[in-house]
Amino acid sequence: PAFQYDALGTPLREGARNVASIGVSSTVGRVVVGRVAMRVPTLRCLQVCCLMSGAATVLLALLPQLPFLIWVFTVAFGLSAGSSIALIAPLIVELFGLKNLPNAFGMVCAVQAPGVLALPAVCGAVHDLFGSYVPVWVLAGAGMVGSSA
Repeated sequence: PAFQYDALGTPLREGARNVASIGVSSTVGRVVVGRVAMRVPTLRCLQVCCLMSGAATVLLALLPQLPFLIWVFTVAFGLSAGSSIALIAPLIVELFGLKNLPNAFGMVCAVQAPGVLALPAVCGAVHDLFGSYVPVWVLAGAGMVGSSA
């Protein structure tokens, strides 16, 4: 909402609606990609989801800030980001077996935790340094695109 307010001057409640659309599209994406992952290798599905969410995030920073394009971003990001979260456990089972799921999932969470804890502060510092959300979105999107490789 703050990004949309800064970029377009729209009311914060409009930005809140877009955040809600991320949640709804995330739910839909998890169901759809879950069905697709039954036919396509889980790793490939996860790579495509990371690539899509990263590309959507970079494009949010680079495309003109029009209300319709921001809504398109929220839907595309929700579909792909929610799906990538839902695919982690099945991928771990595929790679390490059901017996090792608790330990492997714990390791994944332990590796993710430092980034999850530090990223808000880093993004805030980048925003304060440049006075814009654009570098924040580019850095976040580039990280997601890189992780898909």
